[in-house]
Amino acid sequence: MEKRRELWIDAAKGLSIIFVVMGHSGEGMANHYLSWFRMPMFFLLSGMVFKPIVPEKYTGWAVKRTRGLMTPYVAYGLLIAAIVLLYTLNIKGFIESIARLAYGGLSLTGPYGVFWFITCLLFTQLFFGFITRFNLKVQISVITSCYLLAHLISLTSLKNFNLPWNIDVALLAITYYAVGYYGKKAIPALIGLKASLPVLLPLTAAAFYLDSTGVISYSLNMKYKEYDALFLDLAIPLLVSLSICSAVFWLSKLVPLKWLGDLGRNTIAIMYLHLPINYALKFLLDTDYGLVPFTLIGVGVPLLVAIVIGRSPLLATMYLGHNGKSRPAVRYGDQAAVRAGVSAGE
Repeated sequence: MEKRRELWIDAAKGLSIIFVVMGHSGEGMANHYLSWFRMPMFFLLSGMVFKPIVPEKYTGWAVKRTRGLMTPYVAYGLLIAAIVLLYTLNIKGFIESIARLAYGGLSLTGPYGVFWFITCLLFTQLFFGFITRFNLKVQISVITSCYLLAHLISLTSLKNFNLPWNIDVALLAITYYAVGYYGKKAIPALIGLKASLPVLLPLTAAAFYLDSTGVISYSLNMKYKEYDALFLDLAIPLLVSLSICSAVFWLSKLVPLKWLGDLGRNTIAIMYLHLPINYALKFLLDTDYGLVPFTLIGVGVPLLVAIVIGRSPLLATMYLGHNGKSRPAVRYGDQAAVRAGVSAGE
């Protein structure tokens, strides 16, 4: 049976990747507020489509999941490093780039700046997939311990220790992932209430207002382990994420959001390519063209690339993490979707 996808989940992921690109444009204020929720929201949405793994099948699933995420990681990394090498003819720099890609984490900067997310997502999924074999009490205990340990690391000198592949950031990410998984029924029910948006949006606006006026001082940067507010690091990202999900859910009932869903199904190409493409253009044009052009280029060009390479099973496997076959998105509540279930966008 063909796997079906939720339109509003794909659309929410599409909106998230736009926020990621905007945050990397160099606009400090935009990055400050977008960093509150853009990565937590990705983990939450990923958790919503996660399916428990039978212990006997865990090893095979883990291998498949690792291959699906790390094949594009290697392919894009080598591609970017090779292009830089062709331009600079700097063999030493090429070798150093390969070494940084192998180690990952805080070592990745410049055009490789977002690669940390993929390895963090991989460890989050592998770890969560492993603990689902235990009863709910054990799962909650482990996840709570991870959340507390993540904040302990952030508040001590351990914050500056660069673990390979940002493994320690997965301690925080698994909490957002778990909220999505445990809330896969409650979240659609909540955002589907007519009263949800009128409540969530003012609360979100209040959080932004309180920060902008100095009543609270909140920041969140998962890559650099800047999360030192034990309560707010859970409350604010989830509040904003739910507000966005609710807005997208209701908007999908009023206007066609297929284009946004298409973005959500091609986040991997946009994630990897928006920085190197913009860096290259800025260098060639010798100008900093600001938030809007950066976002349009960072989203539009990689999307076109994804559409083209998606026609080749080999290139799709290498750069998109799947064989290129499309799976249609459906509106929430469609009977076909309810029967087929929600599947992960792999």
